[in-house]
Amino acid sequence: MGELIVAIALVVLSILIYTQTDDLPSMNESQLDAGSFPQFVAILLGGLSLILAIKQIIVLVKARQQNSETSIKEQLLYIVKEHQLVFITLALLFLYILAIQILGFILSSIIFMIITALVIGPRTKKSIVTVSSIAVILTLSLYFFFQNVLQVRFPTGIFF
Repeated sequence: MGELIVAIALVVLSILIYTQTDDLPSMNESQLDAGSFPQFVAILLGGLSLILAIKQIIVLVKARQQNSETSIKEQLLYIVKEHQLVFITLALLFLYILAIQILGFILSSIIFMIITALVIGPRTKKSIVTVSSIAVILTLSLYFFFQNVLQVRFPTGIFF
């Protein structure tokens, strides 16, 4: 059931990616523009996700015929319990996306990496220090590389 939900979400994501890449500016008058590669990836992602969704529907129909005694509520509780870490990570990802606009790239990325590592990994004093230092170094390195070398601007938020 979880794979079916992910497959449907990826189909929706691929549709969003495909529709949003039409707005990318074109550098020259060639057949391929800035949105061509993302559109190709979106089509590939959508097709493969659709195949996964169909496969999972077939598996669920066969399993439903064999296990008709368990209720939907029990199945949903099992899915939530089994994939709890995935749901928490997705919630953190959506909060990160919102936080980028408010706090800016640097601060929200550091906070996101530290919290996600603490949720997923061990919570010892050594791991907290290691994760924090990696988060700061990686975020600042990526920020300065993209800002200075590639001339890509990140959201600054209210602090910077």
